[in-house]
Amino acid sequence: MAEHHGSENYFPAQMTMLSVLATKTRRARIGSFIIVMPLYHPLHVAEQAVIVDQLSGGRLDLGLGIGNFQEEFDNFGVSRKERAARMEESLAIISGVWTRRDFSFSGNHYAVRNFTMNPRPVQTKPPIWLAGNAPAALDRAARLGYHLAGSGTGFDLYEQKLRAYGRDPKDFNRAMLVYVVLASTREEAWQRAGEPMIRWLQYYKSEFDRHPDFAWFRDKPGGYFGVDPLPDPRDVDSLKRMHFLGSPFLVGTPEDVIEPLRRIQAMNVTHPVLCQHFGGMDPAYSEDTIRLFGRHVIPAFR
Repeated sequence: MAEHHGSENYFPAQMTMLSVLATKTRRARIGSFIIVMPLYHPLHVAEQAVIVDQLSGGRLDLGLGIGNFQEEFDNFGVSRKERAARMEESLAIISGVWTRRDFSFSGNHYAVRNFTMNPRPVQTKPPIWLAGNAPAALDRAARLGYHLAGSGTGFDLYEQKLRAYGRDPKDFNRAMLVYVVLASTREEAWQRAGEPMIRWLQYYKSEFDRHPDFAWFRDKPGGYFGVDPLPDPRDVDSLKRMHFLGSPFLVGTPEDVIEPLRRIQAMNVTHPVLCQHFGGMDPAYSEDTIRLFGRHVIPAFR
């Protein structure tokens, strides 16, 4: 599950949805990708995550990020400038209350005194993933020893940083967002994907343009998404050259996406995280993608 607020593209309450999924599934791992951690008190996230872990029988992965959207920070009454510091304090608290009794912590933003969590996770410590593609975010994930919830860039730097901090990259997972829309023909797939895909990228571009954090992506040839300005949704040739901060759009038939996924696998990406729906897209199209992927793509990797 992914999170933003006031948007048709995302769910605003991940733990609620993950609790439902926990009771509707038996084997699949479930997780957040990602919770905008600075918007919440870490005890709330830690407790809600434990409930999902309990309901799922120990199948939760917790993905956290520092967030980007200024309006979200304004509406939640949190300074965007504090997001990195709040993240690091939150990680210390979540990990602490999951693994220790009578846990105490005192920081600039949060304080916890003699706290013992009940109930406790089914897993000794549910896996934690940190989102990032900027160098500072990649460094944070490696320095603190968490899995990487990434987009399409930075995996080499993450591994370098892990080694620099004395960690073995083999002990850590690397996830890449991969956007997939499938149909029986390429033409139909692009027709389904084009308009909602461009509308979704416009949603992000309007936010990215506001912040210096993204200047290093903005200044690359093609900007954030490989094509700048954003093309007409009917311009398939331009759509094919697009990406999302390095993450690919795989649109076409099932056969079209197998080789690109093999290239992703060769990058030592352990988890391709499939986004198979854009806000405003007909859910029937997304269901087609999921079924086609399950029937024709997954078997190629078994």
